[in-house]
Amino acid sequence: MGIFKAKDNDFATSIKQTLKGPYQDSEIITNKDKIGIFLYHQQSTKDNGIFHDKANLATNIALTQNMNKKIPIGIVIQQEGKKDGQNIYKFFIGMILSWYDGFFIIQIANDEKLIDMDKSESEIEDILTFSNEATVKEEFNFKNIVDARKKQERAIIIRQGQVSFRNKLLRIYDEKCVISKVNVESVLEAAHISPYMGKETNVSKNGLLLRSDLHLLFDKKLIRINDEYIVEVSPALINSVYGKYNGISLQLPKNKNDYPDKKALASHYDSCDF
Repeated sequence: MGIFKAKDNDFATSIKQTLKGPYQDSEIITNKDKIGIFLYHQQSTKDNGIFHDKANLATNIALTQNMNKKIPIGIVIQQEGKKDGQNIYKFFIGMILSWYDGFFIIQIANDEKLIDMDKSESEIEDILTFSNEATVKEEFNFKNIVDARKKQERAIIIRQGQVSFRNKLLRIYDEKCVISKVNVESVLEAAHISPYMGKETNVSKNGLLLRSDLHLLFDKKLIRINDEYIVEVSPALINSVYGKYNGISLQLPKNKNDYPDKKALASHYDSCDF
């Protein structure tokens, strides 16, 4: 556990990130103005029940107190390599700005040891977007693809309205993937039919509840849905494990007012190259 809380203290004193930690914490993400944001995964139970954990585990409650009361937190991050056989760590001071879907969003003090507590969600997203754009310039290899996907997922976490958007789709679709019918909540994602362009696109008619791998294939235009809500799979995937989904009917909401928007589906359909 990387969260330190003294026994008789209501607040957390520090957090620690190691190179082989079990969580998807981010590195310190810094934009061109040297504003740093650090995403730290809360402590979780074995079943990773993120909404349950935040309100019930003592260390997460302590970090929440730091956030609510604006109490700074020490940050200890392990670095690559060793010196004299010992692990190397860097130390920072930060302030917890908010919490989203299992992550505490922490701002790192800048070179003048200052922290801006008035940073908006859109400003936080801009920092992550800047970091993601830099990722594109890296040399192409499989590890970079995986890392880019993880960074994209972290950016999704802080998008305005994303958590409520996903919760809405979970309710509308009875917590089942609209294609595979899988009902394991931890692998279900809120997919935008028309690309995310701000909170106005976080409406149920512009969303599909998809298993994470199907979400990726939908975004990559390898799966599409026609105007009769029938799934079509790219010929490139027909002989794969995804071929079985070709021609199946989408699981639709009980309320027709929540059906996926046909114009949005048509736009995605036409953008697919098969």
